[in-house]
Amino acid sequence: MNKFRSSSVKRTVSVLLCSIPLAAAATACGTDADGTPTSCNGLDTSVRAQATVQAYGEAVGALNRKAAEVEAKWLATCNAINADLGEDATQNDTAKACAVLNARVKSALDKGVKVTLEIAADCHADVSVQAACEGKCQVEASCDVEAKCEPGKLVVECNGQCSGACDVRAPSVACTGTCSGTCTAEAAVACKGECTGQCSDISWSGTCDAGCTANFSGSCGGNCEGTCDGQASSGAKCAGKCQGTCSAEASGSCAAKCTGKFTGGCKAQCTGSCAADAAVQCNGKCDGTCTYAPGKADCKGECHGSCSAEVSPPVCTGKLDCEGSADCHASCQASASADAECTSSATLVVDGDAELYTAIKAHLNEVKEAFALTISLKDPIASVAGKTAATFEALGEIGAQGAACVASSVSLAAKASVSINVSVQASASVQGKASSG
Repeated sequence: MNKFRSSSVKRTVSVLLCSIPLAAAATACGTDADGTPTSCNGLDTSVRAQATVQAYGEAVGALNRKAAEVEAKWLATCNAINADLGEDATQNDTAKACAVLNARVKSALDKGVKVTLEIAADCHADVSVQAACEGKCQVEASCDVEAKCEPGKLVVECNGQCSGACDVRAPSVACTGTCSGTCTAEAAVACKGECTGQCSDISWSGTCDAGCTANFSGSCGGNCEGTCDGQASSGAKCAGKCQGTCSAEASGSCAAKCTGKFTGGCKAQCTGSCAADAAVQCNGKCDGTCTYAPGKADCKGECHGSCSAEVSPPVCTGKLDCEGSADCHASCQASASADAECTSSATLVVDGDAELYTAIKAHLNEVKEAFALTISLKDPIASVAGKTAATFEALGEIGAQGAACVASSVSLAAKASVSINVSVQASASVQGKASSG
């Protein structure tokens, strides 16, 4: 599971054209439709330093816009779960709305309820966005991207024979290879993520519509044999925590094989749909990224190697060892991250609070999506935060216009950093792990 860490943001800003407080600078100076500060217009992109400044402004604008979208998604998700729980769902501030949910989850934990929510995300930046950006900022053809790129990190959009691995991403693509996302196959596949269908595990944590016949602990939608909230139960309905056996809709942990439809974490073979937290071998439909073995002749996707029919210039997705190009390259990578495509999987177990389980489960897809987007943005935003005009002046003359662009962009980067940290806290709220401070 991905772990979050907060990052400090250096807010040193040289305000040249907008002599107003930092928080209002971006609004007052204005932004284009794509979020780029209007003060970045008019730069001479034939000059390497100014081209690099413009790439920085575009990256910050895209990341700030996306961070605001993700924060809004967390606001809607937390309020929706709060409404299902009968809690306050009227907050219009993300931190406050998710704090309400966090308090509810922590209350359950304090009562001994087991709450486990594990989410894994796999995000791929849009290499076409990065390629377009780098095409504008590599104004001096002095950097050989293919020769100077970190080994194994060169990617090209391909429509021909690929000498390396070929990644294909689509809403649903026929896959004979490894799938990072959801693999739906008739034959059983080894699944280390969430399985929907049949799981061969002899013990599990999740939900089984056929119930559990041994050592069950959790919420039961059928009849409970054993104890219900600590009181003896002889095949009766149980509104609380059932321990023993459950005849149907068993959600929790069990020490017997699920004989019906299973949803949850499967460490063995899964027949049906496997939302993997790592790439799994798949011979079926892949919703996510399908990676074919090297040498596939008809690669219509991203080729990690040489391609006989390139449809875009090579893009370095790792470290680019070119003097004077590093800052521009980093900004282009950040821009590409703002348009990342993500797949995610989740395993949810709530043992002893059926209401909480039902509420989170009903909105689990929204939680997964918001979590994945938060993952894809937090590091790129950290990478653009804290830069100053001096960063770019070291590359050459940026002029008054370039300095104004940097000033507006740095203020937007600080705003994006605050926003993504709110989303990081929101992701922890669903698990009862958010800071109480």
